[in-house]
Amino acid sequence: MLKKLIQIMLSLGCLVSLDACSTPPQFVTWQEEVKLNDGRTIVVTQKKHCEGAYTGGNYADCIARESWLTINLPEFSAQPIVWHEHLFAIVVNIHDGRLYVVGFPPTEREFNLYGSQRPPYFGFVLENGLWKGIPFKEIPEAIYDTNMFMEAIPPSGTTFLTVTRKESKERGMRGSPTTSEEFKRIDPTFKSNFN
Repeated sequence: MLKKLIQIMLSLGCLVSLDACSTPPQFVTWQEEVKLNDGRTIVVTQKKHCEGAYTGGNYADCIARESWLTINLPEFSAQPIVWHEHLFAIVVNIHDGRLYVVGFPPTEREFNLYGSQRPPYFGFVLENGLWKGIPFKEIPEAIYDTNMFMEAIPPSGTTFLTVTRKESKERGMRGSPTTSEEFKRIDPTFKSNFN
């Protein structure tokens, strides 16, 4: 009897929120070329979990709440290295033999989640196979140039972004340049709109 009651409740829940039951998981994955300071270009896989509108195969009005990067660099690990945070990755780079990722919060919610740091750039360094958060002052200035795709997600149907395409003047999903001038380099004096 209890099992039957649970099945009925689940069915009613889906009827009340038919849209929620028919919406596909809002994960978007693509690969992109990333130019490192040592001159190499590597391919990084990005995956983002989007929250918000999904219409006609587009995530046009989504907010990417989580990001995953999969990085293959044999000098750091024989296995793929995965970085997962509630931030946009804006930098993946190597400096003095150390692998760094710098993230930026998509909204005030994530800004507060990470401690409301000013400026709002959150650094991570790979140590002994684990990502360690570091204060802003420990992000090397040598890696301040951003090298990751800067919008929440690329245009619908994109599976691979070259360095050339990321640096082009083509229009992104929301009609802005692929990389805005203000996000081409980490700015220690940047004042965000976050409270």
